[in-house]
Amino acid sequence: MTACRPAAEAFGATARGRVLSALSDALRNRPGTTGLDVSFGLPAPLLPAAVDDWIDAVAWFREEFNGDDAGEMRETLKDRARECEGDGVELKRRTDRAVRANSPYSFITYYQTLYGLRELLAPLVADGAVSVPPMQSAGERTVLEVYPAGTLRRLETVDEGYKEPTDEAAAARAEILTALETASDLDVAVAEPVRERAVADDGGDALDSVVAAVAAARAAVREFEPPTPFDPREGCIYV
Repeated sequence: MTACRPAAEAFGATARGRVLSALSDALRNRPGTTGLDVSFGLPAPLLPAAVDDWIDAVAWFREEFNGDDAGEMRETLKDRARECEGDGVELKRRTDRAVRANSPYSFITYYQTLYGLRELLAPLVADGAVSVPPMQSAGERTVLEVYPAGTLRRLETVDEGYKEPTDEAAAARAEILTALETASDLDVAVAEPVRERAVADDGGDALDSVVAAVAAARAAVREFEPPTPFDPREGCIYV
């Protein structure tokens, strides 16, 4: 792994709209496999009965929440969840349960889900600009849903306590980087500038991006075989 850059460096932007636009352009024009740490769908019980595949689910989401802000989307989904059988209002997809991820509209994830799915992924899918396994066959430009914490658990290394401005957290970030090189079934080599940036970033975003890249590479080596059971209407997390 030779580079690790925040959006401000990669795209010269920090505002959400500009970053999403620049990222969309990159995904449309650069071949390869990209892992995105954002939910690619909703739990099936919240989808209309007429939605029977993932592409329809993404198109429905884009239309249903067009103009809504993240809070409005979350409250709408919580209301729908109350009408479903089962406990709780933050339902999970089958893939979320398999890798111990949060609900796509939990208080931690709902902003990422709305803007990542509506503004970034849905237009790319509608235009056929990218392929999204395992719901679609991989193509020249392939995009995957990844979950760094799930990858760290799969590699049996540190998966919490590394996003703090402490010496202990910095040591944990360094330990994770070593695990990526030694515990993974890939030949992973982290360049020193990437290692330095990932250890120095106490928010953990730089390290998470490295883990996401490893997860995407693991998926590609396995020819995008789903790592866990999943519902094809909801999406699948690669770890």
